[in-house]
Amino acid sequence: MFPPRRKRFFNIARVVSLAFLVLATASVSASFALDNGQCYDCHGDEGILTWSADEKAGNVNAGGPRKPTRHVGPFPDISLHVDPGKYKASVHADLSCTDCHGDISDLPHAARLALVDCSGCHSEATAVYRKSRHVIVHRKETQVDAPRCSDCHGAHAIPKSSVSTSPVYFRNLAGTCSRCHSSLALEKAGSIPIPGAGRMYDKSIHNRAIVEKGLNKSATCTDCHGSHDLKDRLDPASPIFRTNIPQTCGKCHYGVYAIFKDSAHGTAFYRGVPDAPGCTECHGEHDIRQSSDPGSSVSFAAVSQKTCPSCHAAEKLSNRYGLKAGQVKGYEQSFHGLSQRLGDKTVANCSSCHGVHEIFPSSDPRSTVNPKNLKVTCGKCHPVDTDNFAKGNIHVGPGGVGGQIKFWVEKIYIWMIVVVIGGMLAHNAADYIRKLQAIYRKRREWEEPGYERMNVSERVQHALTATTFFALVITGFALKYKWSIPFVSDTVNVWLRGTGHRVAAVLMVGTCIYHLLYVVFTPRGRDQFARMMPRMQDALDVVGMLRYYAGLDSHKPSFGRYSYIEKAEYLALVWGSIVMIVTGFLLWFQDEALRHIPMWGLDVATLVHYYEAILATLAIIVWHLYYVMINPDFAPLSFTWLDGKLSRHDMEHEHGLELKEIEERERRGEPPAP
Repeated sequence: MFPPRRKRFFNIARVVSLAFLVLATASVSASFALDNGQCYDCHGDEGILTWSADEKAGNVNAGGPRKPTRHVGPFPDISLHVDPGKYKASVHADLSCTDCHGDISDLPHAARLALVDCSGCHSEATAVYRKSRHVIVHRKETQVDAPRCSDCHGAHAIPKSSVSTSPVYFRNLAGTCSRCHSSLALEKAGSIPIPGAGRMYDKSIHNRAIVEKGLNKSATCTDCHGSHDLKDRLDPASPIFRTNIPQTCGKCHYGVYAIFKDSAHGTAFYRGVPDAPGCTECHGEHDIRQSSDPGSSVSFAAVSQKTCPSCHAAEKLSNRYGLKAGQVKGYEQSFHGLSQRLGDKTVANCSSCHGVHEIFPSSDPRSTVNPKNLKVTCGKCHPVDTDNFAKGNIHVGPGGVGGQIKFWVEKIYIWMIVVVIGGMLAHNAADYIRKLQAIYRKRREWEEPGYERMNVSERVQHALTATTFFALVITGFALKYKWSIPFVSDTVNVWLRGTGHRVAAVLMVGTCIYHLLYVVFTPRGRDQFARMMPRMQDALDVVGMLRYYAGLDSHKPSFGRYSYIEKAEYLALVWGSIVMIVTGFLLWFQDEALRHIPMWGLDVATLVHYYEAILATLAIIVWHLYYVMINPDFAPLSFTWLDGKLSRHDMEHEHGLELKEIEERERRGEPPAP
């Protein structure tokens, strides 16, 4: 044991030795410490070389590749130039260069430095990032080098995220992420799951709210996907995992989220129904647009033509979940559906009646299509105090008294078209064959002045009728099937289909009134109308013609002023005009019509108007155009509708009895018939 005095000496010696060692170590370290100014001597020069992205990723050095990963994509090259001013304004202003580049011990340093490891200060963020989709998927699956801290935050001049110059400032985030997520190189490498996501987001309402409207709050990439802890969409913990998406959207759209959870779609969604729609099924993912945008999946036209039918018109889903089949088709055939397809933006679509997010089954008292609520729902567009809205089914199709009536009206018209047009085709085929046989035997030349068949007034009526009829046919079927005239704008097409059809209808009504006045107030008109009325002789003539077509008679019957063919055509025109005018005005002025008829009555009018149009069009083509164009006696065209005359040969052949009547009057010196 040392005496106390010696013991104190050794203790003091130990302290002095330790202090000396510390000072010596500090002096040695100080000899290798570098001041930022020493670094700026080289790196402050703007002409210094740039470190390529491949070198930054560690894929290139003097001895070849250093690691198995490969660099693909838009990672920017890092300039070795460091602006002292920007560095002092960065979040790392208090750090020296060697705090990050710890492998620099002396100058000049090695040409290739180790990659900076940010985990020394940002251990928590680094630990989270290493488990993120960026790192795991890129390195394990695609073997493409994952984005590093500097790719998103910058290298030397790193501003705070709240500063507008920061790459991760909320206004700049989309551009930062799009460097990869709009990269064709990364798409080809297979490391981007949704090619063009960045480009789609550029068009979205979220991005436009930031860029165009200058809003300080709108969803950016990290709001939905996360930042350092970005997870795969198949990860149940990911904010974009299917069942988490409504809650993610609800961070901003909380009111809509609360409504959606209780809706028919929301309850099915959270019951685990795999095909139940969530937010993205209707609105899209990155390319989410405002409903007023024609390119939006929830735009007025898209709702009823694409978005809702994608589920409710899908046969697979109908069979799987027992959805009512034919609802979409029924809507398309209804007055609402036809008007909507024609470009009418005021008519009801799916969401107008069923709601947007607050969609409930019709049996639910909260549903806008619950029978007790229909009057209010329909009253939004049809302000009429009537209960007709709630009568019958809303979509065209079976169900209720109206459904049965509509069913039989459709069936009767289909069979009528088949029987009537089929009979016309058979009749004209037989007529055509017989006339072809006769035309090659002899065809007389027009040797005498013609006999007046149509006066000026009648030719004008015929021209107006033909013009307005074909205008109605073209615009009507264009409305039904949304035909477009090439080389004109959509606005012009909509005008031609809608307004053009109504203008032609008004002209047709005017022509009918003109003809009615002509028949009532002129002697010739009354005489012509009386001669048009069917008689028993017409039935005998039909039998005679059928015997002639069959070869049982060598001569066909002789007709007077009008044959049964012309009488049938005239009466069909009169009947068809009345039907089309009545149903057309019911559809045109539907609000007034619904004061007196139920909704299914309007649907019946739609069916009648549609099928009567088909019947009339086919009748004109098959029956009338045959006799004035295809008929060998007048081919290629009868010119009677232009000059009103008929040759003696044609009078003998087509109207022999009338020719005898005319000649008998001339012999007796009587004036011609009016």
